Amino acid sequence: MTSKQPTPLNRRELIRNGGIVLSLGAVLAACGSERSGPTNPGKIGVELLPEEESLDTTVDDAVILRTLQSLEYTTVAMHRILTGSLSGDALALAEDLIESHERHADEVGELVTQVGGTPFECSNPFMMERIVTPLSNALAGSDDPTRDALEIANGFETVVAASYQAMVEQLSDGSLRPALMTIGNESARQSSVVALATNPDAIAPELGTADESEFPIFYAIPAPFGQLTGITLVVGAPDAEGARASVTLQTPAENTFVYSGLSC
Repeated sequence: MTSKQPTPLNRRELIRNGGIVLSLGAVLAACGSERSGPTNPGKIGVELLPEEESLDTTVDDAVILRTLQSLEYTTVAMHRILTGSLSGDALALAEDLIESHERHADEVGELVTQVGGTPFECSNPFMMERIVTPLSNALAGSDDPTRDALEIANGFETVVAASYQAMVEQLSDGSLRPALMTIGNESARQSSVVALATNPDAIAPELGTADESEFPIFYAIPAPFGQLTGITLVVGAPDAEGARASVTLQTPAENTFVYSGLSC
């Protein structure tokens, strides 16, 4: 398995890799006193336990693919939690999304095997602890569970699509990119569907109201390329000061990478 070749850094990567920005854990620790989950800030990079000091933290194609596979399983876990707060068409949509993400996880797993890696067939531990758990706790005490469930679903679908877009350029084997972006393209379409379910009036104002015979064009994707910046979800019931739980989703970085020596 060859190491990934260095690629030019853009401003976002310099900030992210340089440790200047807060990690997901730090953002969570700063927001909302009513949430559960770890209160210690996370860190940029990987903190090795004593027994893992020899862990190889090389970021190669297998690591990138394993990380995306773990993101798919994390999204499945989140959607399964959300189904408890949904009904009707929204529930049916969530069930379809679960099936789609399970299929995507299998497809990415095949790519992992193709590059000589071992598929990572479970959720991302960092994301489960610092994102899924706080969101689940906020949802459990929500004053409007359906609203929050759709908001969370929207955020996850958006960040999955963004993650494929952000990480495909990091692959050293260009032949992997078409297959990966086929999955990313489908994820982007799913993101648009969930955005519409969250806000049925999400039609670009300049387009007016489409007739029943026309195909409406939605502004769920506001630019030629999707959003790569963080997505902040504000959900749950307000506390005594009127603040709700706030969790920021971001595309994978060093603290969420699934390195080759890690297993489920």
